[in-house]
Amino acid sequence: MAGKAAKKATKKSAAKPKTPTKASLVKQMKDAGLTVPEGAKVEDLKHRLKHYTGADNEGYNVSLYRGWGNQYNDHPLSLLADRKALYWLPASNMAEEIIRTKLVKVMKRGLPLNNAVVIDVPIDYEARFNGGIK
Repeated sequence: MAGKAAKKATKKSAAKPKTPTKASLVKQMKDAGLTVPEGAKVEDLKHRLKHYTGADNEGYNVSLYRGWGNQYNDHPLSLLADRKALYWLPASNMAEEIIRTKLVKVMKRGLPLNNAVVIDVPIDYEARFNGGIK
């Protein structure tokens, strides 16, 4: 009998970690002060939680000082194409990298202004920009 009891104890496997549900991710986003995009998928919510470093009202409204040339093709600054446009960047490492170039001027921190073009962190951010400049 002791052999059967020992065999049963070893058959039990460790509990598998649960994958986050959409509801749990939405709760995490609301707790972090992020808005949930309409029709967002689980992958979109995970992406925002991973890359955004602050709430939506901590974003940056920026505009380019001048053209940036070919030297920034592999930099997140390449997402800003029009020199005359006003852009909104979410509080993220991507925004910090763009601001560190000193080729943009921060007009205002907070939610996007009415005429701002919203630039989100691309899904392929790490692959496209090599994880950014360290």
